[in-house]
Amino acid sequence: MQQQPVYKFITFVFLLSALSLAACSDEKAEDKPGEASTEKAAEPVGSVARVGDEIVTYAQLNSMLNSSAMLGLAIPALGTPERNQMMLALLEKAISANLIYLDAKDKGTNRLTSYMEDVNRFEDAIIASLYKSKIMIGDTQVGEIEVLHYYNTQTSKEAELTDDTRLAIEAMIRKKKLDEFEVTLHDRLRESVKVVINENVLSPDYDEIRSDADVIASYDNHRISWSQVKGMMQNANRNTSQASFYTGNYEERITQLQQYIDNAIMTHKGRAAGLEDDTAFIEKTSEYRKARLINEHRNGLIHSWNPSEDELKTYFADNIDKFTVPEARRVQMLMVKTREEAEAVKAQIDKGEITMHQAAQQYSIDSNARHTQGDMGWISKGTEFGGLEELIFKLRPEVVSDPVESQAVWHLVKVLAVVAAQVENLDNPQTRERAFRAYMQDRLHNYLVDLRKNYYEVAVYEDELQRQFQREADFIAELSAKDQQEGSATEQRIEEMQKWITQPTLE
Repeated sequence: MQQQPVYKFITFVFLLSALSLAACSDEKAEDKPGEASTEKAAEPVGSVARVGDEIVTYAQLNSMLNSSAMLGLAIPALGTPERNQMMLALLEKAISANLIYLDAKDKGTNRLTSYMEDVNRFEDAIIASLYKSKIMIGDTQVGEIEVLHYYNTQTSKEAELTDDTRLAIEAMIRKKKLDEFEVTLHDRLRESVKVVINENVLSPDYDEIRSDADVIASYDNHRISWSQVKGMMQNANRNTSQASFYTGNYEERITQLQQYIDNAIMTHKGRAAGLEDDTAFIEKTSEYRKARLINEHRNGLIHSWNPSEDELKTYFADNIDKFTVPEARRVQMLMVKTREEAEAVKAQIDKGEITMHQAAQQYSIDSNARHTQGDMGWISKGTEFGGLEELIFKLRPEVVSDPVESQAVWHLVKVLAVVAAQVENLDNPQTRERAFRAYMQDRLHNYLVDLRKNYYEVAVYEDELQRQFQREADFIAELSAKDQQEGSATEQRIEEMQKWITQPTLE
């Protein structure tokens, strides 16, 4: 059986869930039994939906929308119907992400070793970063004497010490101090720490016999095994042979290991200093745990649904319309205001007094007909075409239709050419991948529908959504009115709008 392209679909859902997670919140609210309604209790300001005990706020949807610009998606203007539609679509993604999150917790995905190890690595990295910035470096102050000294010794006598100049000097002095801190950080960090590196075990000569449990270094009483660092030792151009899987440059290995040890020491000291209670740590790790759990659970579901060859063939056959290139017809059309006009023109065409091309040029009220001779191009079956699709796909080629009315205009229609529908073949690799992705998307959709219907209550607060939509529209109207006033400042208006979008409403 041909291997299914699971990895591509997993990449797709990972990106989707990363976008969705911007709308998810770890804030809790009391469970509310009964059917979904617009009643809310003990929920954050601007709450637009509840999924179980998870809350989605309008501010989170705005964060999602702003993040979409990073993926190259166009963001509709504030206060427009198009933006409102996109917000509704993002709300559905947020609801789906929260459903997967709740299901993951209930299924115990958060107890998987792979998940816990990944979360621990992330938490260690955040602790190390906070320890470095808040304790090792701290708040780098620049005094007035330092500024004046720099001004008197490093600038020209003609330069005036303005507020802008003062700020620029402070920034340069602060950067210099930070650079100096970075140079000495390694030594200061290890002042009271005993570090031992087992050079023989770290050596490339040991690769063939080394085990994951082998200790390659230690600091104080903490051991570092090969399993903890081997990921960072991988060769950028690694291949399947064990000998070249890891970098063969010993100096590079030492550099990577020393960096790992520094981070491990900062992590250990940071935890001892209570940085796990720091607001930044709590916010970043809470968000990451949720995002990572959703991806872990979703990817696990995807792997469990990997279809057999027979299942994929059955799905393909049952959904053949999704994989069929529809029939297409090239259409010529003449449009006039009344039935009588249409009948008169058709009579001339039937008698051979005038061609359809000439009739379209001379009589059609379509402003483009003089140049196009009524040629409307190719029309695919299944696309609504002014209510004329049924006629177009029943009409014999080269036959001018009887007059037909659509959208208060009378038409004569002629089919110039036909391309028959083409059914794709599952043996085609591209078709197979499309079928696989469609199969997985349908499975995921049906799974989410089941969660929403049978396991977790979902409440969407439509009144709050509409209030937020109206609030945005009113704000834009107010800005437009201000712009009409004398002396309006467009850049200032834009800054006001950006601040306004991100702030919660207290109304």
